[in-house]
Amino acid sequence: MLHHDLQSLRLFVALCELRSLSRASDRMNIAISAASRRLALLEQEVGAQLMKRLPHGVEPTHAGVTTLRYAQSVLRLADQLVSNMDEHRSGVRGRVRVFASSSALVQRLAQDLASFMRDNPQIKVDLEERPTAETMEALTRGQADLGVIVRGIVTHGLTTLPYSQDRLAVAVFPEHRLFERASVRFGEILDEEFVALDAGTAIHRLLVEKAREQAAVMRLRVQVRSFEVMCQMVGQGLGIGVLPEAALRPLAEALGLRLIRLDESWARRHIDICVPQAGEQDPPTARLLAALQDNATTISD
Repeated sequence: MLHHDLQSLRLFVALCELRSLSRASDRMNIAISAASRRLALLEQEVGAQLMKRLPHGVEPTHAGVTTLRYAQSVLRLADQLVSNMDEHRSGVRGRVRVFASSSALVQRLAQDLASFMRDNPQIKVDLEERPTAETMEALTRGQADLGVIVRGIVTHGLTTLPYSQDRLAVAVFPEHRLFERASVRFGEILDEEFVALDAGTAIHRLLVEKAREQAAVMRLRVQVRSFEVMCQMVGQGLGIGVLPEAALRPLAEALGLRLIRLDESWARRHIDICVPQAGEQDPPTARLLAALQDNATTISD
C-alpha cells in the first residue's frame, strides 16, 4: 500500500499539467528542492519512474499517466469530502450525483431536475452531461448515484426503470432537396453528408449500426459535441443532422431548419433511469428517483 499524502498528489497533478517542476512548485508554494524530494519519494513508493525529463520540461511516463488518473480520483474524493462537510454545516443535507445523456436532458430531464431542486432545496444535484456508455460506467464504478440513458446497451448490474421517450428527426437547411418532405426513410439519406454527434453518443451508435445493416457507411463531414452546435452547422449547409424532434424543434425553427420525421420504427427511442443494483439508495437519491418516476411519460404518435 502507498503511504502518500494529498500534498504530494496535488504536486504531481500540477507537474503533469504544467510540465515544469519549477512552475508546479510555484503553484504549490513550496521550494523546488522540496518538490523534487516529494516526486522522488512518490516514485520510490510506486516503484517506477513517473516523469520523463525533456530538454524543455517534463512529461509523464506510461506509469505516470496511470498514477495521474489515480491521483485525480483520490483528490476528487478528498475535495468531495470537504465539500460535503461544508454542506452539512451550512444546512444542505444531501447530494445526488446524476449523469445523463444529451437526449435525456433536452427531452425533459433538465426541467424535472429544476422542479425537484426547487421543491427540495436541502438536496444538491451534481449533474454531468455524458454519453450513455460513460454514464453506465460511472454508475458501475460508484462515481454516479443515478443515470438517465438512452435504452439500447446491456445494463448488467444496474436496475433500469422507464422514464420517457423521444423520436428522431432529420434536420435540413432551406435549400436542401428534402426540405418540403414530411417524412423520410433512412435509406433515402445515406448518400448525404452528415453533421453528427461524437462517436460515444447513443444517436451516433444507432445510426452507424442501422447504416451497417444496409451495407452502407455514413459520410461524416462534421462531428460536434452538442445538438445546438449541430443545428448551427446544419444551418450553414454543412450537412444534415439527426436529432430528437420534439425537444429541439424550437431551436431548429429559430435557425430556419426543417425537421423531417424519420420514418423508421427504431427512430422512437426509450429513455431509462438507471441506478446500481447493489444496496438501497441513500435518502436523497431515493427521493430524486421517486420524483423522476412520478414524472415519467411517453410521447404520442
